[in-house]
Amino acid sequence: MKKFIILFTVFFSVTTFSFAQNQSTVIKTEALKMAKALAALDLETYASFTYPTLISDKTSKEKIKQGVDSVEKYRKQFGIKVKSIIIGNPSAVVTYKKVMQCTIPQTMTVEVLNGSIVTETTLIGLSNDGQKWYFVDAMIYKQKEAKEKLPELSPELVIPPMKKPQIVTE
Repeated sequence: MKKFIILFTVFFSVTTFSFAQNQSTVIKTEALKMAKALAALDLETYASFTYPTLISDKTSKEKIKQGVDSVEKYRKQFGIKVKSIIIGNPSAVVTYKKVMQCTIPQTMTVEVLNGSIVTETTLIGLSNDGQKWYFVDAMIYKQKEAKEKLPELSPELVIPPMKKPQIVTE
């Protein structure tokens, strides 16, 4: 009986650890797909990683279209190019009010005119099933309008303060 309990405990521990590792891989893979779309300015694919309630009404869709138009205009006008996006490792996943949640650090370098701008932000990963993940910049949660359309955040999530963007001249 003792051997059975030890064997069961080991199996359960390995299974739990394996699931946590697999979950982290799924989240990071999804975040990398989103980052790749952003870097390529494939805004349609990028928008597919936006939490559905943020883009469900006509006003939100219009704002997204205006945003896409602005990005394209400024990209051409100022030679803006996403140089790199680095996705860090996700935090532990917590389930709060039936929504899986985690944080993910993101560092983005954007080339502009005679230099680059480096921003370090925190993304919030949200999922209802653990397979399809949506990502929201933590700063959006401070906007009242967006906050009302997003799931409530778990008090267990730790969101570090946003760092000031760094300007690197070449």
